Amino acid sequence: MERQNYFPGTDSLYHGLVDASGVDGHHGSNGMIGMPGGSGSPGSPGTNATPATHGGNAREMRVKLSRRVYHDATRIEAHCLTPSNTPSKQEWLLSAQDMILLQAKGGNGGNGGHGGSGGDGGRGMDGVSSNEYQSGTRGGSGGAGGNGGNGTSGGNGGSGAYIEIEVEEDDMDLLVPIHWDVRGGIGGNAGSNGRGGVGGRPGRGGKGSGSYGIDGYSGTAILTAGQYGQPGNARIQVHMNSTRELGARHNFYLSRYFFTLVDFDVVDENEDGIFEPGEHIYVQNIRIQNTGGMPTPSQPIPIHIVASAWFEIYEGEAAFIPPGIPEGATVTIKDRLRAKIKYPPEPWGRPFREKTQIEFHAALPGLNGRIVRDFAGKRDVILSYPISIETTRWANSVLPNTKMTMVWVVTNKSTRALGRSSEQARGVEYLFRGNTALTIDTDLTVTDAVGLERLVEIDYLGPGDTRTYTQEVVVHNSAETYKHHNFDLVLYLGRPRSAQKDVVQVGNIKVQIASPYTYQPGASFLLVVNCETTKQQVQSQHQLFAGIGANYDVWNVSLYGGYNRPTDGANILNDYFGKGLCLFGEDFDFFQQNGRRNAADMIPSELGFTLANHGTNILFIGSPSQSIDAWAKAVTFPQFGSDPVPFKNKKEVVVGLRAAGLHNPGSSVPISASRVSKTKGTFEKRATKTKKLLKTKFPLERFQIYPGLQDQNIVIVRQSLPVASRIMICSSPPGSVGTLDNLHLISILSSLPIASRTKMLSDILVVILKGGTTTSVTDLLVPQALKLSIIHELELEFARYLHEAPWPHRISTVNTANVHLKSFHAFIGAWPWEALDAEGVKLIEEVFVHVLHAVRLSGFGEHVIRFGFRKTNLRNYVVAKLKDFLTARTSNGVELMKKLTAEAGNDKSFVQTSNKLTSNLHIPAAELASRWSDSFHEGNKVLNLEEAATCRAEYVARVSRLNTDNAAAQYVLRELVSPYPQVIIRS
Repeated sequence: MERQNYFPGTDSLYHGLVDASGVDGHHGSNGMIGMPGGSGSPGSPGTNATPATHGGNAREMRVKLSRRVYHDATRIEAHCLTPSNTPSKQEWLLSAQDMILLQAKGGNGGNGGHGGSGGDGGRGMDGVSSNEYQSGTRGGSGGAGGNGGNGTSGGNGGSGAYIEIEVEEDDMDLLVPIHWDVRGGIGGNAGSNGRGGVGGRPGRGGKGSGSYGIDGYSGTAILTAGQYGQPGNARIQVHMNSTRELGARHNFYLSRYFFTLVDFDVVDENEDGIFEPGEHIYVQNIRIQNTGGMPTPSQPIPIHIVASAWFEIYEGEAAFIPPGIPEGATVTIKDRLRAKIKYPPEPWGRPFREKTQIEFHAALPGLNGRIVRDFAGKRDVILSYPISIETTRWANSVLPNTKMTMVWVVTNKSTRALGRSSEQARGVEYLFRGNTALTIDTDLTVTDAVGLERLVEIDYLGPGDTRTYTQEVVVHNSAETYKHHNFDLVLYLGRPRSAQKDVVQVGNIKVQIASPYTYQPGASFLLVVNCETTKQQVQSQHQLFAGIGANYDVWNVSLYGGYNRPTDGANILNDYFGKGLCLFGEDFDFFQQNGRRNAADMIPSELGFTLANHGTNILFIGSPSQSIDAWAKAVTFPQFGSDPVPFKNKKEVVVGLRAAGLHNPGSSVPISASRVSKTKGTFEKRATKTKKLLKTKFPLERFQIYPGLQDQNIVIVRQSLPVASRIMICSSPPGSVGTLDNLHLISILSSLPIASRTKMLSDILVVILKGGTTTSVTDLLVPQALKLSIIHELELEFARYLHEAPWPHRISTVNTANVHLKSFHAFIGAWPWEALDAEGVKLIEEVFVHVLHAVRLSGFGEHVIRFGFRKTNLRNYVVAKLKDFLTARTSNGVELMKKLTAEAGNDKSFVQTSNKLTSNLHIPAAELASRWSDSFHEGNKVLNLEEAATCRAEYVARVSRLNTDNAAAQYVLRELVSPYPQVIIRS
């Protein structure tokens, strides 16, 4: 709903109103609808509408404005010299942007009325049917419809009136809040003629029906909309200052003055083109044009800069708009405005740069400091220092007995030289200093420094010049590994014409002392650390690994700038196919490249796909991050590989994928196939059918389906990572930093191949479960963690194989374990062939109970109609395999199978794996669900053309960034580190 005191065409609300407007006309009333006729009778006519009335004309208005000061506040008085709809004298105290409206608007014409519609004619009476006593009669005719009534035209709008505003010359500023409205009234809308009634329907009879009644006529009046009223006009009369000799003088104007800001300049105090903290900023050469129809007020109007978060103003300082600027004239203000740029709250690590606005406005001192809305100036300015450190390069991790060099570039961004020898004589210095925790005897030495500090003065730096500076640091052979050292790089700038200097930038250089990579061919997995990894994390990890008795290698991506071996440039991850890969997942600085990186960002998508497809389980230790998630998607759904092999239909695609070796382990390049459908149907429909077929034939494989870029009728199927491939992440407990707990233990064990875990578990049984000694609580937990990790993986594999399994079952179970259930087959095959003792039987029983529970039959279909169900066939296959296993290793294999089957089917006594994890490993259930993510992303994915192109573009961008990062790392390692970090190979 529109505010009653809102003035159209402005963004203000009027505070005062002087009204001499005409009254609005009355609307015409609508005619009445005619009554319908009785049987065969005509309908009655509709009545005519009544006419609308015209809007009233506004009355002439003469208003004299004056000023009255009351309690140090100015009030505007309006004296109506002619009759109006409001009191003859009013007074207002205006605030903010309130305005006064003088209104002499014509009244709006009334809308015309609508004629009444005629009544419908009555239906004719029915005739009599013939019989043996009388002849039949014809039905009667329908009655005529009544005529419609006439509508009426709209009323004319009233005329606006003349307004004259009188003001003294000294009170011309009172015109700023005055607005007037002398528009003519709006003409009323025309009504409409009533429609004629419909003729009645004929009656039915023995000798036929009667005739239809004729329709009535619609109203015939010629209707027009009302005319708009004529607008009025306004005039301003200024009583000029006079003397007795000259007599009174009056000037007349048709509009008031308006201030228009033409242009202005913003300059810095020392005119070097930089708006730096501590100096003044000036607004000058302000050009103003009077675009109104009368001279500006006879008093000067002050202009002030607006105070803000970055500008400190000087109270009492102002520039002034000169009085009496003629209409159409432009003037340049001689005065200039100034403000002081505030200092940032603290020195920034990066070059200080703040985009803000400087703003100024004019205020009317004789009208309570009212802001002149027509006049305001704003301009964006960039605050910065004239000097900065723009680029810094150093090695994030170095080995003991290494000489490293830090490099940075100092830039003069101003148009004037800096330094003690420059014309300004503004001193420039930088201080390189190590933190207080450093020990120059055992840790490192800062070259050419006093202790750990070196102060360097820059004598001269020309306008726009850049200069590169270096600092050498020697790391001692006795330096403690995985210890972090911090260096501060402080940039000082002298103030103009002052001996005082300011800290303009403080950068932090963080360096980790690392350990060299040692390759062990017999290592079970690789641990990947980075420059953010702490000694506490490494020690905690070592304690955990020692508990499982596994050899592992450690690679620092920050030390070597990625994963390439310094000796031959080969990627070291190629030595860990089929092993475990654990990576600390926090983000870190990677040789000062734009944005932070993650250990996963250094692994090409092709290599990540190959590793996972070779059975390498990948685990990230740390909080989930977008970079890890994006990398996992790129690896799971590859955007590389050869062109697809074409086939005729979707069934041939399945045969072709199988023939191409889809199930062969160790595929490095995804297999692609395509088909062009001969039948009609959209890509989405055919892609959905293809997706369903692939899910049926390859339950544990994963594909992406998308249209061809050149021909969108082509359906392309590209192999993705199998569902069984594990890319995991395990975060730390809430409130804990750098420590690893039992959930980390089971996640790390899960990163090992299941065959390795099986052998490890059987070896540990000999030591611990048969009464061997233990050295820590972890030793007691390891067997439980190994066993539960195996059970968890087998249950996960069965669940995924049976997920959304179609009926009837369409996969032969002859090679099910070899082709689809790889973990189950690996577990069966890795267990030693020796006969099981009591402890071994107890362990195997627990694993097999969970396997049988995962494939147990449930529901009417699985119990009664068993033929054709995937779970039924799978269960028969699994039971046979387990029976063979127990028969070969125990003397009572058949009896054991019966016992295990009964335990697996007893829901009351069966304990879920998740409950065993929380109880045996003391892991809260909430943490198990939130901290350990055991799988990434969805199953088969259908992409449209745009999504496919986006995925491809993201892949290209990832490759480009990886190449750029590698180049930056190699520059630092070859140019700024001596000697180049080496590796140790242990035979």
